[in-house]
Amino acid sequence: MKKRFTFKCWNCNRTYTLQREITDQQVLTVACPYCNSEGVVDLDPYRKEIKNVMKNITVMRDVSSDDSIDESTNAEEELDLPDILPTHKPE
Repeated sequence: MKKRFTFKCWNCNRTYTLQREITDQQVLTVACPYCNSEGVVDLDPYRKEIKNVMKNITVMRDVSSDDSIDESTNAEEELDLPDILPTHKPE
């Protein structure tokens, strides 16, 4: 699913919006519509890890035994993006 993001051009310092789909890529390449400069956005600094705790409950048929609870963590990544994404000159 595409979302609209705001970028700041490294060359002309103007801001612009583009629709982009954020995937597992760590680097986005965008072109400024004002000066036609290609810019790069590194998404790695904006990643944060989320830990979900999931509980699995096993119900035993034997009344004398207790229910067992297995807690495991599941790590996911989420992006904490600023309102305006700065771009830099491609290498």
